[in-house]
This record gives sequence, C-alpha cells and structure tokens, in this order.
Amino acid sequence: MKKIKTLLLCSAISLSATSNVTLNDLTITATKTEENILKVPASITVINNEDIENKNIETLEDIGAYVPSLMFFNSGQGGLSAPSMRGVTANIVSFSTPVSLYVDGVPTMSSFGFTDGLLDIERIEVLKGPQGTLYGKNSEVGVINVITKKPDNETKGKIFTTIGTDGKREFGAKVSGAIIKDKFYGSLTYKHTEKDGFIKNTFTGANENDKESDYGKLNFRYTPTDNLDISFIASRMEMNNGSSDWAKAGLNLDNVQVSSNMVGYVKPTTNSFALSIDYDINEDAKFTSITSKRIHKDKTAVDSDLTSNTIVHMYRDYEFDTLSQEFRLENNFADTKVVSGIYLDKQDDEVFFKRITMMDPTGSNSVPQDLSSKSYSVFTNVTTPITQKLSINAGLRYDYEKKDIQVALRNIDLEESFNNFSPKLSLIYDINKDSSTYFTVAKGYRSGGFNPFAPSNDNKVYDEESLTSYELGYKGLFLNDSLLFSSAIYYMNIDDMQVQEMPMPAVVYMVNAANAKSKGIELELQAFLSEDLTLFASTGINSTKFDDYKDINGNYSDNYSTFAPKYNFNIGLQYKNLDGYFARVDVNGYGKTYYDVENKYYQKAYELVNTKIGYETKNFEIYFYGKNIFDKEHHATNAFVNGTNTAYVDDREFGIHLAYKF
Repeated sequence: MKKIKTLLLCSAISLSATSNVTLNDLTITATKTEENILKVPASITVINNEDIENKNIETLEDIGAYVPSLMFFNSGQGGLSAPSMRGVTANIVSFSTPVSLYVDGVPTMSSFGFTDGLLDIERIEVLKGPQGTLYGKNSEVGVINVITKKPDNETKGKIFTTIGTDGKREFGAKVSGAIIKDKFYGSLTYKHTEKDGFIKNTFTGANENDKESDYGKLNFRYTPTDNLDISFIASRMEMNNGSSDWAKAGLNLDNVQVSSNMVGYVKPTTNSFALSIDYDINEDAKFTSITSKRIHKDKTAVDSDLTSNTIVHMYRDYEFDTLSQEFRLENNFADTKVVSGIYLDKQDDEVFFKRITMMDPTGSNSVPQDLSSKSYSVFTNVTTPITQKLSINAGLRYDYEKKDIQVALRNIDLEESFNNFSPKLSLIYDINKDSSTYFTVAKGYRSGGFNPFAPSNDNKVYDEESLTSYELGYKGLFLNDSLLFSSAIYYMNIDDMQVQEMPMPAVVYMVNAANAKSKGIELELQAFLSEDLTLFASTGINSTKFDDYKDINGNYSDNYSTFAPKYNFNIGLQYKNLDGYFARVDVNGYGKTYYDVENKYYQKAYELVNTKIGYETKNFEIYFYGKNIFDKEHHATNAFVNGTNTAYVDDREFGIHLAYKF
C-alpha cells in the first residue's frame, strides 16, 4: 500500500507540467450505443489499438496489468483463464465467470476459452460493475468488450516477426483494403508463436511445457448504401502446448523439475463467427443485429501427482458450442436516448473428465456429461435529462434460462429453470462540459448449475449468485484537455455466493453457501506532460471478505475471498516523437492474493517492470523490449491439488520486434 501511495504522489507532482496536446476521441460502444466516456455512469478503461502496440499487449491476460481491479488468475494451462474483478471470481467447476467477454459481439461466459488473439483490434473496453441490464447473465461484476478494426478503402498491410529469449519465435501478417471500392472490403490477419518450455522432466529427460499457437482472423465488410453496414468476422485460435506449468511447490525457478511418467498436453481450439448488421433507419433511429457462433474445445492431460507413479492423472475432453442472436434498436427522442433489445442463445456442451488413480487405473468412474441450455432476454435502457445538468440513466433486463444435464451411463437427467431481473439506476451530474459525477445502483447475477454426482439430492442443483452494487464516480478533462482523470468508489453485497465444497477427497461440488462484501476504490490518470511525453497511472484497492461461510471442514467467516488481490496498480511513462523515436517503461503489480478459503495459501505482493524502446518510419519499425526485466518471481504458489502444486511463471523475456508496413 505504501508503494501505491508513493507512485500516486509522484504522478501528482509530475502533473505540474502542462501541454497543448489533447487526448484522442473518447467515444465508446460498450454501452451498446455510441457515448462519450465522460458521460457514462460506470468505471471504464479503454485500451485502443495504439495502446496495444505501445504496451506490448499480446494476450487478453496482458490487459489485467493496465485495468484497475482486474486480474487473470494463472491456471498454468493455455486457454483456461479465470478473470477476477473487484474481488469476485468463479470456480472453473461452475463453467461460468462473473465477467463476460464479448469479441465483436460473440459472448464467452466460461473460463474455458476466455481468451482472444488481439490481432487487428480497434479497441478494448472494460466496464467495471454489474452490467446485467445490457449484457445479462455472467456480467455480474463487469464486461470486457473487444472490437476488431473495420476494413475500408485504404489498402494497407504489415509483415512482422519477433525473436526473443527462451526460443521465442513469432511471425505474422495482416492486410486490409477494398475489394470493390466504397462497397466491399476485407482484411486477413495471422500470427504464429512458439516458445521453449522451462520445466524439466527428469523421468523422460525432455522439457515438459513447450508452447505453440496459431491465430487467424478473416473480416469481410459490405456497405451497399450509406445507411447499411454489414460485417462478417471469422477467427480460429489453436494451441499445441506441452504439459501444464505445474510443479511441486517450493521449487526455485532455475530448477523447476518434475518426474512425471505421463506425457501431458494442453490443446485448446476456438472457432468463432459473427455476422453484424447495422442499419440507420433515420438520423434518430438505428437497428442492429448480431448473430454469432462459437465452438471451444479443450483437450488436456495433466499428471496431478507429478511423479513417476500413476497416483492421479486427469484428462479433459470438453466442447462448448454456443449460438446467440441479439436484435437491438436505438432511438433518440429529443434529449432522451432509448436502447432496447432481445437476446437469445443456445448452448450444447459435452464434458468428459477422466480421472485415473491407483484405486481406479482405468478411469471407470469417469463418464461423459451432456449439458444444454436456452436463454431468452428482453432489455431496455433509457437516458434522459431531469434538469440542464442532471440526467437519469435507468435500465431493466429480464432473463429466463432453462438448463439440463444428462449423464446417460449413470441414469442421471436433471432439469432446472432460472429467471432474473437486472435493474440499474444512475444519476449523472454534469459539472461542466468536461467533467461529471455519477451515482449508480445496480444488480448483477451469475447463472446457477448442476452437481450431478453430489451425494445429496439437495445439492444436485445450485442457484444463481447475485449482488447489489453501489458506486460513486467522477470523471474529468483538465489542463486544456491534456489530462484525463477518473475515480470510483464501490460497495457490493454478494448473496448466495457460489463456492466449492469438498466433503470427501475427490468429491467436489458447488453450493450457495456464502455471503460476502466487496468494497474498494479505483483511480485512473492519463496526462500529456509535453508534446512527446505521456504519463499513465492507475490503481484499484479492494477488500472482499466472507460475511458468513462455513462447511463441514471449518468456518471461514471474516476470511478474505479467494483470487481477490488487495490491490493492483500500473504507472508508466512513454516518449514518442514525430521523428519516430519511441521509449516506454511500465511498473505494475498486485497485492497479496489468497488461493484458499482458509487463507492458508497465498501469493505475496509483487511488482514487475516492463520496457520497450525503438524506432518507426512510414514503412519500417524496430523495437527492443523486456518483460519482467528484474526477473521478479510471482508464481501461483500452493494454488493446486490441496496446496501441493504450484503454477510457475517464467515471463522474464527480452526480444526484438521487426515489421514492414505497406
């Protein structure tokens, strides 16, 4: 905490300098209509395409370092990423998250496949706080909205490569332009990445966790008239990794070893398709349709005991298939804006988890499960002035979801329906044209599910988790629009919290057995200190504790919730001039984070330093970069298998990036 205060004080002192350089466009679309970020009653972080390159952001997990109150837990397995926002996260057993991800309108609401290649991106918008009114289930504490660049008449392309330490090898290309001028456009992007593993298997003599991935995206856009815009975006991500980054707890990174008798692998794939239609009915009305299809497959083999004996080996063969449709209508009536819509989705998932032990060497107790669900939602959101300076933003959404699960080999067939109202009410006061303050009350929820193998019928279905959030915020532009500052204070009551219980070894299921409170503060600052020098600073401070939580193993009331860092922060300084010279340094870190409800295992607070320096012309760019340049260890210590295994991180990396642009 002392380090955060020092960093913020340094930021404030630095802002004594002023500049006539102004901030870029502050328009966002995550609220499902174009709005100025200063007028939106929510805490929002925007990372545009230039930020992605300048900050050397390669994966979705990388954005956590630059967003207050956001963390991606290190699972040690590619394609499996559990987001935590404002101290709220979800166990992967629930197949849900409290933060929903939308990539060009395609939803992801599970930790499995919670990732994106971040190629040819226009911007990433992160909304914090319940977003159920506009997004529905599993937007309990926030939404990450990723938007791809739209191809147009300009023909442009880029060929790039990166070479780094530990065998880092990357190459790719992107090209876009008009196929038929003013009518039909297209873009194509591709990237291949490889990196050597760092965990040695003393049993086989080979590296355990080599990594390889491919990502491609195809984007077609058709504008037959001035008021009609149709886009079709298809993408595929494929990983072919070695074993997970797990090893026994307590090892030194220079000597991370296992003696596994199993060849592990992590091979997730994601195929995504989105068809978007935007039709401007007139100057005051717009119709939008988004049709999406997403298939994520997770094929993973993990040696949990990490020894030369077959004590516990786990295999996952999961497939998540989601089809969704949203129809939306925007209307402007004088000073009143109304956004209304209908959302439908259908999920068909196949889950096969195989567990081989000394007592069950064939995995005979492992059986496939078929899960399906259908959701129907209607929503509306209205923004209207009360006085010249005071406006009200009110919204309501009704969700109905029907779920079922079948385990044919165990003669299990469960069915349950859930319904929920998600209201939101905000007051926005415009202090002047460049600053505003707001107060928001909103409800959010996360969908319920099944425990087909729970020993009691009472626990075979668990209910929705819900919360009520209160948020007070302020946003403003200062110093001739060269400084953007935003802040938010929030307090959340979390009811019927979905938590994991383990009444006996290897028997795990979800129950609504806890209540909790989350409270915190978020600050963000961006300032031009001169025409070439920019300062960035942000922090999120959080406390999430259980009010009431106990099971047969103990009482955890007043303990900290899991995967809820006490703070995170980022401070960066960037130099970029018109001659093409570039330099940047970032310091980011996280506070103490507990991994278990007993608060026995935790990750210590840590800080990482990243840097980048280079030169860019109209056609060429060359950059040298360093990640975690001081090699600070920040492993997920004792996070897995009852505290015996750790997910290790070897993210110290130096490299060179080259590109040719045309």
